Amino acid sequence: MTAITNSVWRIVFFLLPAVVQADTASLDAFLSATPLQLEVRYCECAAVAPDGHSPDPLPAFMDAANELTVAVHIGDKSFVSSQQFLLGYAVQPAPDTANAFRFEYAGDYTTRKGRSTAQGTLILERGRWISLFGSQHGDTATGVAVRLMGTRSD
Repeated sequence: MTAITNSVWRIVFFLLPAVVQADTASLDAFLSATPLQLEVRYCECAAVAPDGHSPDPLPAFMDAANELTVAVHIGDKSFVSSQQFLLGYAVQPAPDTANAFRFEYAGDYTTRKGRSTAQGTLILERGRWISLFGSQHGDTATGVAVRLMGTRSD
């Protein structure tokens, strides 16, 4: 090895313990500053039964869906995305309710078979999944579901 390569490896090994070891106090501070996380699932499958009477996602949808999870700061507007999915959102406390939140959203889910978009406002109960939007065209379906959770187990 050359002297430059040796120097680079020494720096990497010197810094590695600092990168690998996380301070528990720092993790607790981060989690307490971010009281909620938004969990999003999306799939090229139906999220709810065709009759649409229940906003609860189907078990088959939950098993097959892609997952995204992001920290949520109450009062901020943000977004979460993947290559084919984008969801912009804002979360506010719901009036007079400790475990419910006003959730404003605009979403776009583009697949090779089509595109599904939606926007709206609803009340999310902490810990409860709700089907947000999707589409059904013949045998082609898409679905999106979300829930808000605490950063510690609810």
